Amino acid sequence: MVDDAKVTDPANTSGRGRLDHLPEGVAGWSWGGFVFSWIWAIGNRTWPGLLGLVPGVGLVMRVLLGAKGRQWAWQDRRWDSVAHFRRVQRRWSIAAGVVALLALIALIAAVATATLPAHQRAAPQAGEQLEL
Repeated sequence: MVDDAKVTDPANTSGRGRLDHLPEGVAGWSWGGFVFSWIWAIGNRTWPGLLGLVPGVGLVMRVLLGAKGRQWAWQDRRWDSVAHFRRVQRRWSIAAGVVALLALIALIAAVATATLPAHQRAAPQAGEQLEL
């Protein structure tokens, strides 16, 4: 009896380095790589992404991870299948979207608070009544 978990797909070229071809559905923009940079790089064993920790290189590395990250992740790590790879990268993209949305909400709240007149920003002192 053959254990299905041990059978590997000969068409699965993941984890074989930069010389093998990319299957359909692997290449594309990586929002996880762009937003999470070195954290994404560790999770996907894409070690050049750790250069994002170097001051002055971080923004360049984020763009590179966005543009080439999915390709590098496929080539650097062994995946069960293309479907498994796409599922994991989709989760990274969803997490990146949530973080980006929360950052946008925080930015809007900060700008809205900063543009309020000073008397509206100040907290009422003890004994004072709020005017509506």
